[in-house]
Amino acid sequence: MSDIKPWQIILIIVALAVLAFSGWRMMGSGVVAGPDGHMTVDIMTGQLYMVQKGKARGIMYPVKHPETGDRTLFPVTQEDGSDTWELHGRSAGSISDKMRNESEVLRSGLRIDVMDSKPIVVVIKK
Repeated sequence: MSDIKPWQIILIIVALAVLAFSGWRMMGSGVVAGPDGHMTVDIMTGQLYMVQKGKARGIMYPVKHPETGDRTLFPVTQEDGSDTWELHGRSAGSISDKMRNESEVLRSGLRIDVMDSKPIVVVIKK
């Protein structure tokens, strides 16, 4: 212990103080809230749905339509300042040819026409 210099003791004390302060800040910070839900669209009608998972462990896409029970709710995004809605490329690959033929709102590529009405909120598991 006699080989320890005073500046080394000060450095250890400062390091412990910084560690204690960091721990206190982490414990005192609130939990960051995630998104309220995921915007989806019924690819048959163009109606927007805000899907919330509730107490469910996760969301499997496409989501079941609340009335028909068919998996027709696909996630969509809208670019800022744009009126264009597009399907997510990853989930759009699961649209069957039958669904494409029956849909009146699917356009070329990933674009989709949506209804002007407000999104309907759907909770998967209450």
